[in-house]
Amino acid sequence: MKRNTLTLIFTALLLSINTFAQETTPKWRFINIPDYHNAEGFTRIWNKSKDPAFKNAREERIASQMTSFREMKNAHGGELVILPGDTNGGHWYKAKYLNAFKSYPAYADYTEKDVIIESSRLCYQGLKDIVYGVGYQEFLVAVGDHELGDNPWRKNSKVVKNLPHFREGFAKVFTLDEKGNSRFTKKIGKADARPIGTKYEHTSNAIQYKNILFVTIDMFRFDGADINLGDEGTVEGDITGEHLKWFEAVLSEAQKEKSIKHIIVQSHLPIIYPVRKYASSGMLVSRHAEEKVLNLLRKYHVDLYLAGEVHMNTVTKDDKSDLIQFVGRGNDLSNLTAVDVEDNKLSLVAYHKNGDQLGTLTIDKSNTNTTVASSGLLAPISPQKIQIHWSFDKKIPANKFKFSVTGNYPNQAKDKVHFKGITSPVAYLNDGDFEYDYSLLGASSKIEKGIIDNAIRIDENSKLFVLPIGPIAKGYERTISLWLKTNADGRRIIFNSNSYWGKGQFYNISINEGQLELALKSDIYTVTTNQKINDGKWHHVAVVVPQYGATLNDNLLYVDGKLISERNTKGGNSKVNTSQANWMSIATQMKKHKSNLRETMNMQNFKGLLDDVSMWTRALNHEEIQQIYQSGLEGVSALELDKKLAQ
Repeated sequence: MKRNTLTLIFTALLLSINTFAQETTPKWRFINIPDYHNAEGFTRIWNKSKDPAFKNAREERIASQMTSFREMKNAHGGELVILPGDTNGGHWYKAKYLNAFKSYPAYADYTEKDVIIESSRLCYQGLKDIVYGVGYQEFLVAVGDHELGDNPWRKNSKVVKNLPHFREGFAKVFTLDEKGNSRFTKKIGKADARPIGTKYEHTSNAIQYKNILFVTIDMFRFDGADINLGDEGTVEGDITGEHLKWFEAVLSEAQKEKSIKHIIVQSHLPIIYPVRKYASSGMLVSRHAEEKVLNLLRKYHVDLYLAGEVHMNTVTKDDKSDLIQFVGRGNDLSNLTAVDVEDNKLSLVAYHKNGDQLGTLTIDKSNTNTTVASSGLLAPISPQKIQIHWSFDKKIPANKFKFSVTGNYPNQAKDKVHFKGITSPVAYLNDGDFEYDYSLLGASSKIEKGIIDNAIRIDENSKLFVLPIGPIAKGYERTISLWLKTNADGRRIIFNSNSYWGKGQFYNISINEGQLELALKSDIYTVTTNQKINDGKWHHVAVVVPQYGATLNDNLLYVDGKLISERNTKGGNSKVNTSQANWMSIATQMKKHKSNLRETMNMQNFKGLLDDVSMWTRALNHEEIQQIYQSGLEGVSALELDKKLAQ
């Protein structure tokens, strides 16, 4: 009897071990490369060469990029590539492109639609052939703005009229087979693998690969060529109607599938603000749609939301769930992220093309509560903390400053707009949450004793700027705080957030004959009337956007901890809508800025001392502003205070 019992126990144990072995997926890896962009060259078939041995330009480009992908494969491995949008440039509807394309004899009689469809084939098929050609087994691509001709999409414009053709060209290569049938046919539980019957049925999809459910979302809502949806025109970052119902059905059904251990959603647009940005229009999921989309991701326990668009790496942990948003960079493989997958763990490592490790992130679900460990640029930012803090206490030698975009000190030839006339640039560390890349670069300034350790002395020849964009944007809440000391007269710019790409709003702080001034445009500004802070003494100033969609009148101006209500204002009912593509600088104006402040506002550069320049992407309240002022008088920085308050 005992022998039979032991046999049964042993058999049950073996079955249990065997079942566990069957259910456990071996560790595997995928690669994330948003905003690759470099596939645009595959459409340039009309190039000629004087060299009789010249090969087709497209073939040469494909061969060159295949070498880069093979190097990536050899260095980092992986079996799947995910690309959250922007493979190309996509301006295939513009006259310059059309004329050049149709100059090639085979395409002389092509219509505008024909050119877009054929350009899609050349571009996307070239990239697809590379990815599979170097040994990857699956390639999942989301629609980005450049797959749709690039933003903005104004009513009844050429790009808008061609939106169906852009989606068709994308689908023919990435989501349909050679017979025109969808390759996404296997249901997730009872849910279809794509939103059948919607205009997104061939650009949104769901697929289970091993132990992950990957859901790809076309986040570019379009209701009609003559229907404006927001700042970008007829397209906005949103998901609605049957498209939204399908998305929820897929996530809901995934909860019932035991073989799905992780859910990863990719689309092109970031949801959680703020994010680091570089050379990008900075489009986000629309403000009114943020909570709707996030609530779905929270409700169905999505582990990771992957996005692109902004060309820099930012990780944010949702404050109401275990969801992690990772907005990555993959431009021309200059950055990439390797993701190791285990049944109870996702481990991310971001690399630069030069081999440098930029950061790590581990999402560990092995216990009841999910834990997150991180380092470097993959350390989650907190939207509540200081994003920018220039104390001027830490100066970084040029030979030790590495910009994560370029992998070295910023290329002065490429960034000649900023570096023109600078021979010996310096960098002052940003030790806020936006970290190292947002350090202040420039020249013709010097360090002196400040009110809190060091301050920076600036004159009219100084240039101080950051290379990335933001973090302020649109109508989002913000607080900018700084200490200044000056006796200069006139109208003098302190904080400049002008744009190179358009004449939208800036959000600029200046002194106007000793009064604190805040300007959104040259003819939209507010200025205090009884302060006189150009008296050669230290003063603390702060400006606050108190809520999203605030008007200029709603903005709060503080001097030495006191809210100033006596102001002269022009255009006070104008809503704050700062250009997404704004470059921050201190006391600096550049010729390429779209708004010439010297001409339109008689603006000169600040002269004097600045200290403890700080920026939050939230609205600080009156008590917090007073604390910063009082602490500064005691030699305590805003960053130190922020850390104490967070404890």
